[in-house]
Amino acid sequence: MKTFIKKNIYIIALIMTVGFAACDDFEEMNQNPTTSTDMDPNLMLPTIQMQLSGERYETWRNSFIYASDWMQLWTGEYATVEIGGKGQKNDTYMSALWDREYSREVRNITDMVERTKDSPEQVNINAVSRIMRVLIFHRLTDLYGDLPYFTAGKGYFEGVLKPAYDTQEDIYNDFFEELALATDALDPSADQVTQDFYFEGNIAQWKKFGNSLRLKLAMRLVKVNAAKAQSEAEAAIAGGVMESNADMAIMYHNDAPFNGGGMGGNGTSYTFMSASPDVSSFRICTTLAEQLESTGDPRITLMAGSYLDNKDRTDVSQEVYDEIGSYTDLSVLPSNFIWQAAGGTIEVDVDGTPTEVTGPLQILQPAKALTAIDAPFIMMSYAEVKLLMAEAAFRGWSAGGDAATHYAEALAAGVMQYDAYGIELPDQGTIDAFVAANPLGAGTELEDINTQLWVNFAFNPMEAYSNWRRSGFPALAYPNVDPGINQTNGTIPRRMQYPINEYLLNEANLLEAVDRLEGGDDWTSRVWWDVQ
Repeated sequence: MKTFIKKNIYIIALIMTVGFAACDDFEEMNQNPTTSTDMDPNLMLPTIQMQLSGERYETWRNSFIYASDWMQLWTGEYATVEIGGKGQKNDTYMSALWDREYSREVRNITDMVERTKDSPEQVNINAVSRIMRVLIFHRLTDLYGDLPYFTAGKGYFEGVLKPAYDTQEDIYNDFFEELALATDALDPSADQVTQDFYFEGNIAQWKKFGNSLRLKLAMRLVKVNAAKAQSEAEAAIAGGVMESNADMAIMYHNDAPFNGGGMGGNGTSYTFMSASPDVSSFRICTTLAEQLESTGDPRITLMAGSYLDNKDRTDVSQEVYDEIGSYTDLSVLPSNFIWQAAGGTIEVDVDGTPTEVTGPLQILQPAKALTAIDAPFIMMSYAEVKLLMAEAAFRGWSAGGDAATHYAEALAAGVMQYDAYGIELPDQGTIDAFVAANPLGAGTELEDINTQLWVNFAFNPMEAYSNWRRSGFPALAYPNVDPGINQTNGTIPRRMQYPINEYLLNEANLLEAVDRLEGGDDWTSRVWWDVQ
C-alpha cells in the first residue's frame, strides 16, 4: 500500500501542477461558466482524497481549535484554548471547512460525477465519485446545516453561480439514495479504478465503504427520524459493511512539506507540530486521559507520550510515568494551557544519563508515530462500523449480531487499528484482557458505545463532535473558563456559522436558510438532525 501511495502521490502532484499552469487563474474555474477541463477522473480522485485529510487550514481551525477542545480530546495550544476553549467566535476559523471544500473538493467531485454519469465505460469511477461526494458533503452539512447541495459546483454544467440552500433533510435523503445506487452500480467486471489511495481500486471494498458510510449517516437520524434511521441502517448492514481492519478507508500520506494545497502530508500531523518540529503545542485532555486510564485502555500509550524537545523527540514516556505514576496526572484540564497543568522538573534516566524533564514536556503529547508528516489518516475505521452496529443491535434493529459481541469486537479492532501507523501493538493477551474487563454495560449501553466512538475519533475531532451532538455521549461538562468573554451562552456550540462571504455573494439564498434555523445563524442553533 505505502509503495503505491509514494509512487503515485508524486504523479498526481505533477499532474496537478501542470493543471495549475494551464490556466491563468485556477480559481476562475469555480466561477466562469465557459471554463472546464477534460481531465481523467481517475487522476482527480486521489487529489481529492489527499486534500480531504492533507489540508492543515480547516483541520486546525474547525477540527482542533474548536471541535477538539469542545470534545475535550486535545488542548493546550494557544488558539485552541484562547478561541475554542473560551468560546470566542472567529469568522475565519468557523468558515474554514466551507471556504476550502466548496472551492476545491466540491467543484472537483461534481466535475467527476457529471462527466462520468452517462458513460457505460465509467460505471465504477462514477459510483466511486458519488460515494466520495456524499463523504465530502456530509462533513459540510453536519457542521453548518442547510447549504448548497443539489446545484453546488455546477457553475459550468448548469450556469448556477448562486446556488440555493437545500434543507439538511433533503440532503440526507439524497445521501441515502446516492449511496444505495452507487453501491449497487459497483461492478468488479467493469472499468478499473486506477488511481485510488483508499482501496487501490478494490471494488468490493468500495462497496463496503459505501454501505458503512450509509450506516454512519443513518445513525445521525436516531432522534429526528428513528424509522428512517432504522430502515437505512438495516439496508446498509444487509448490503455489506466493513468486515475487518483491512477494509478501513485510510489515506497513506507522504512525507512532503506543507504547501497549503493538501498535497502530500497529513494535515493533522501538520497541525499538531505547527509551532515546532521538536515539540507539539497540543497535550492530551484530562477527560480523555481519565477515560483511557480508568478502563485500562492500552491505546493511551499508542496515542500519546512524553518527549524531550530535541530533533529526535526522545521518548521518555515510561520513565516519566514511572516517576509520576498516573497518566491522568500527565494531562491538561479542558480549555487550559499547558503551563496551568505543568509541575516541577523531574530527573529521569535516559540510556544511563540523568536527564531533566520539565513540567510541560512531561505532559502527554500526541504520539510521535501519529505526528509524523507521512502518518496515515483513518477516514473511516472498522471499529467505528462495529460500534454503530452495536448501537443498531441494542435498538432492536437487524444488525447481523448482538450488541455485546459487536461492542467487544469494536474494542479489539480499535486497539489493533494503530498497526496502520507502524506502532508496535500490545500483545494479544493485553488486548483480550482489556476487552474482557470492559463489557457492554447493562443500562449504560448507549453511553458505553458512544463514549467508545468518541475515543475512536481522538484524531478526527469533527467526527467526535458530530457523533456527540447526535448521541449526547460522553456527557461533557463545558468548563466556561472565562465567562467574561464567552460567546456560547456557557455551553458547547451546536454548529458553525455561515461564512461572511455568503452574505456578500449569495445573500438571498442564504437568508432563506437562516430563516429556517431556530435561533438564526448562531453557533448555539441546532442543525436538523440535532434535536433535544
